[in-house]
Amino acid sequence: MKETIINPAGAWSFWSEEKKAALRQDERNTDVGDRVVFENDEFRIWSIHVPPGGWLHFHRHTRPYYWTVLTEGKARSYHHDGSVWDTQYTVGDTKYLKDLSEDNVFIHDVLNTGDTTLIFSTVELFRQPK
Repeated sequence: MKETIINPAGAWSFWSEEKKAALRQDERNTDVGDRVVFENDEFRIWSIHVPPGGWLHFHRHTRPYYWTVLTEGKARSYHHDGSVWDTQYTVGDTKYLKDLSEDNVFIHDVLNTGDTTLIFSTVELFRQPK
């Protein structure tokens, strides 16, 4: 995975008014994927498919989670701190964010800027890791 910051945190002039409005509208959205494929009292697994040019709306992560990408591709993500990242994905890339909670959230979107469908599996953990 290759991540490139194309806009630093706090630099909101890069954002369009439409993108800012979408963040405000969806900042409480906790659906972090397209559909839940499995859930128990310890974790929830989401499936995410973003076709070329497609957009996964802003969503709020409030639990520790990890994702794995199942296809190669490219995306741009706008983050709630104003930063914007471009990412080049390779099959199997995985990222783990363990320090999230209701008091420490992560909000972002995913815009597929490539020519392949991006497919992710995301697992939310219901218990704080040790």
